[in-house]
Amino acid sequence: MTSFDYVRLVLAETPLWAFAILALLVFLGVRRLKSRVRSLRLALIAPVAFLIWGLSNVAAYSQVHSPVIGGSTLIVMFAAGWASARLFSSETAERTAEGRFLFHGTPEPLITYVVVFAIRFGLEVWMGFEPAVAALAGGLAIGVTAFVAGRTAQRAFLLFAARRRALATI
Repeated sequence: MTSFDYVRLVLAETPLWAFAILALLVFLGVRRLKSRVRSLRLALIAPVAFLIWGLSNVAAYSQVHSPVIGGSTLIVMFAAGWASARLFSSETAERTAEGRFLFHGTPEPLITYVVVFAIRFGLEVWMGFEPAVAALAGGLAIGVTAFVAGRTAQRAFLLFAARRRALATI
């Protein structure tokens, strides 16, 4: 089999919903390239979505492998993502007079979303070609998703704290 044959096989066997998720992630990331005002509720969508995705991975992983390892990976990588957002993030937001937030445009979310999709897709393809690596690939998938959930949750937490401080001064 040639490399072209492998690519064609992978694309032919990829469900359409995977391409829809990629399109959604690119759309959401491109929207974050422009500065715009958003509510706190909208800022909570990404961390909740990635956390639910991570928990669903843990549930699936736990059926075949160890729930302790899956859950521990989720917790540790969520904490690592949280810490990394505190240390290394170019995303900034300012509170507006209406109680919303002005998010400054940045490529960071687009890059993050596309990289996470590429890693997760690559892990699924790897498991498809090498079923024996399912435990390792599943654990890595949980870790990647939990890491991004931690990063986005930390940002949402900071916004929530800023909102509470502003309400306390009124």
